[in-house]
Amino acid sequence: MDVRLLLIEIAEKFGLVATAALVSVLVPQLRNRLLGVGGKPRDALVAFLLGFLLAMWGAKMGEPWMGVLVNVHGIGILIGALVGGPRVGFFTGLLGGLFLTFRVDPTLGWVGVFASTLEGTLAGYIAHSRPSAFQGVRPFFITFALEAFRFLVVTIALLVTGEAGHWVAAWPAHLVQIAGTTAGMTFFIAVTRVVLAREEGAVALVEARAAADHLALESLRRRLEPHFLFNALNTLRATIRHDPHKARELVSDLSDLYRYLLNHPEDAPVHSEVEHALAYLAIERARLGDGRLSVETDIAPETRNRRVPALLLQPLVENAVKHGVGAHAGEGVVRVIARREDDTLRIEVEDHCQGEHVGVIEAGTGIALQTLRERLAKRFGDDASLELIPGADGMCARVTLPWTALDEQAAKSAA
Repeated sequence: MDVRLLLIEIAEKFGLVATAALVSVLVPQLRNRLLGVGGKPRDALVAFLLGFLLAMWGAKMGEPWMGVLVNVHGIGILIGALVGGPRVGFFTGLLGGLFLTFRVDPTLGWVGVFASTLEGTLAGYIAHSRPSAFQGVRPFFITFALEAFRFLVVTIALLVTGEAGHWVAAWPAHLVQIAGTTAGMTFFIAVTRVVLAREEGAVALVEARAAADHLALESLRRRLEPHFLFNALNTLRATIRHDPHKARELVSDLSDLYRYLLNHPEDAPVHSEVEHALAYLAIERARLGDGRLSVETDIAPETRNRRVPALLLQPLVENAVKHGVGAHAGEGVVRVIARREDDTLRIEVEDHCQGEHVGVIEAGTGIALQTLRERLAKRFGDDASLELIPGADGMCARVTLPWTALDEQAAKSAA
């Protein structure tokens, strides 16, 4: 057979090698082994089955040339050894060698079986004891060395028995087989590494975004705890003297507020967010005194159980009190609204104020709304927004979220 046609045949087989690489990444047991975390017997069994099937395929797809069968059954043996370790390499080499000898090409007899078994065991030992040997460009040289070692073992054994003449004379065919196996094994490792690297990169990105969102949430928690608790306790102390019943209600509100703040998931239903906001506003209403703050809600029934990022309302109502009602001399209203509009969930916090502007009741860092914008951007990208819309007697903070994305989050939570 012309060597050029033989090389084409070997190149066509790389498609199956690539498929085997993808299977190795997608099957959990093989993936665990590739990542170095597999340790269960069934993981080793799956690795053996993959290697043995590829070894049989490589043997059956061999092509005769120069009196020998040029095949790539070594790819399966080496893959089994790489994924499963020395024990899997031993059995893959043994059974792969037996299949080649007694079902495909009996030329080498038990010498071929011995050489395949030795190659698989040695490859598995290298993969188990030195995982770095199959990283970077090293797989090419390791595989070439193992295949050359196998050729040398067979040659020595045949020299001992006096049958090496024809075997040695066919060295170009053996060289092609070594090159084909080396290229196939290198290709297999390259494909698995690329797929794993891309997948791990995607997972790392998701985890980084989740961590950033978690840090932003923790920032809101820490920001609320010190200054608000101090003011709430002062209000509670003043209320106890002249209205014990109201003081008890404030204690309940404060307890509910911090219980929600410290013990809830990353996402929460709209009704929980509203209850948390009302507890906060109840304490602020007592602190401002003289009936200066009224609270109204308009929550559409279909929005009550929609899940939103936790503590979404907290900076909005805090901003409405600090820069709205609390910054004016007269009475004011804070209104919380939630409704569905087409494919979006719209949540608004409005403040309507009376009287002249007397200044902000507390100085702030000015980062609460910016932090919320960043959280929404990381979660929903351009599909979410936070707007501040001036009105005739106050401000409206409007958050728009995609309704479909919230549906998916609710389904995941239910599952």
